[in-house]
Amino acid sequence: MRNKDDLMRYLNHLRTDDESLTEAELERLTQTVLKRTGLKKASRKRKSSRARLIWSRVLVSGAACAVFLVGMNGINPAFAEGVPFLGDVFAYINGLSKTPLRSEQLTEYAQPAQLQAESGPEAVADGVPKVAAARQDAVAEQPYTLTLSQVYCDELYLRVGLVLTASDDSLAGFDAITIDPPLLYEDTTEAEANTLYGGVTLNGESVGSDLLPYFRKQDDHTFFCEMDYSLADYTDNTQDMQASLTLSYLVGVTAGDGAVGSEEQTPLEGSYGLNFTVSADTSLTRVGQVEGGEQNGVRLSSVKVTPGETQTEYVVTESWPVDATPALRVYAVVDGEWTKLQPASGKKRQDDAQSCTVYTDYFDAVPEGVTELRVQLLDKNAAEEVILAEWTVTLP
Repeated sequence: MRNKDDLMRYLNHLRTDDESLTEAELERLTQTVLKRTGLKKASRKRKSSRARLIWSRVLVSGAACAVFLVGMNGINPAFAEGVPFLGDVFAYINGLSKTPLRSEQLTEYAQPAQLQAESGPEAVADGVPKVAAARQDAVAEQPYTLTLSQVYCDELYLRVGLVLTASDDSLAGFDAITIDPPLLYEDTTEAEANTLYGGVTLNGESVGSDLLPYFRKQDDHTFFCEMDYSLADYTDNTQDMQASLTLSYLVGVTAGDGAVGSEEQTPLEGSYGLNFTVSADTSLTRVGQVEGGEQNGVRLSSVKVTPGETQTEYVVTESWPVDATPALRVYAVVDGEWTKLQPASGKKRQDDAQSCTVYTDYFDAVPEGVTELRVQLLDKNAAEEVILAEWTVTLP
């Protein structure tokens, strides 16, 4: 078997009419390929227990990688490095603007799946007897292919990467693909609503997504979608979870002039069902040590960091002003420089026994190797910005 350097040089010197890359260009491209396929790991301090998953990803993407690189000597290397590998949904979505729960580590730790969805009209029609069913007729042949490309699961979130493809140009005119579920009736159950809105069931328990399914256009035939499912309210076992996901009522989106309601939606046929098994990996979770104690009636009680996201939990006591609204900011500290982690979602609950309100917020993933965070709390209703509390968090 060729080693990685010989393989790259072999591909670079295949017979072609174009000029070969220089050694510097080839080396840069080699490092990019190795990083994206998960092979470049020798320099990392923290070892992953997922070696077999990493090699599985290499095997799955190997054929596409070889095809991608053949003839690469005739392509601008800067362009080549910017093209995402086929099926790498997490890397593609992470590179887009306004991405919630941004993480550069998902590709490294995600499990490749390459599972093609089956026809799923019965999962919707049987489960939602009183919802408008204009497009719930059985579809003999699916017009498009939906593939579960990647799966990542830690103790906080289940993340799935989906690829929707068309063999013809029927999707070429759309800027995105999403869903337009029907109106719900008063007696529609939570499980029925969850199915309609792109939620997943884990061991039969409904788990909703933070956002509706939204497929971003990669090219005229390929659309990528990342679905994020919070496990905060999930109550069953997180090992060998039987997951089921149904996507129905798909619509093609054509962008308008930017005004509200200017987008056009075109109904698309087909209902797609995915069934797979997934287990949460807690081995890479880092729990922070908080310094700072209670300040102005607020205590930062927990910080959890995974390769996919960052979870904070803080407690507000009754001494906090009733007309104030707390807002948390989290910074990763690298060589004295502060990098703000963007917030994604959050919720609160009342703890009557302790006479306090508990806030749980989720932020972008902390970059790998970072061991210090700064957390600040402000009142977002205040006319002027005042930092009411600040903590230093040390990560293992």
